[in-house]
Amino acid sequence: MTAGNEENPGEAQARRLENVAEQLKTLQPRPDVAPHMRADPGDNEWSAMQILGHMVEMIPYWMNHCHAMIAAGGGSHHFGRSLDAPERLVGVELGAAGNPDEILRVLNGELQAAATTIRRVSAADRDKKGVYSKGGEMTVAEVIEQLIVAHAEAHLAQVRATLRAYLYRS
Repeated sequence: MTAGNEENPGEAQARRLENVAEQLKTLQPRPDVAPHMRADPGDNEWSAMQILGHMVEMIPYWMNHCHAMIAAGGGSHHFGRSLDAPERLVGVELGAAGNPDEILRVLNGELQAAATTIRRVSAADRDKKGVYSKGGEMTVAEVIEQLIVAHAEAHLAQVRATLRAYLYRS
């Protein structure tokens, strides 16, 4: 399950996750940001803290499915969940109730751990397949890209947009 960094297609994905971690580190120390971390942005939207709580939960959730797909040898692992899955909602609620510094610390750890693991996934393991309940067959590489890396980047943008809405109101 190890590949050299120069030939490892996961290197760019790992770096993107590390970039998300670096960008998130800039949020909490700012005194203008802290009061808005829990602000309710409106109907069917999450606060910045709820988004961060979801990220803490979703990264290991999808990484665990990657491990299961690899262990199954491809094709036989079925995975996915609904938007109202209890474990997903628990992450959102833990974020809503959590300490911002602690949530950001834990999230940084999850992002770094995922980046480390992604770098170690071999090309053969990246090609192993599973069956996603919402999209059919997916490779480990596709799960990493779509459900972990791009997902984390989208939530970073969502956190920024949510906070920006409060920071730049007149």
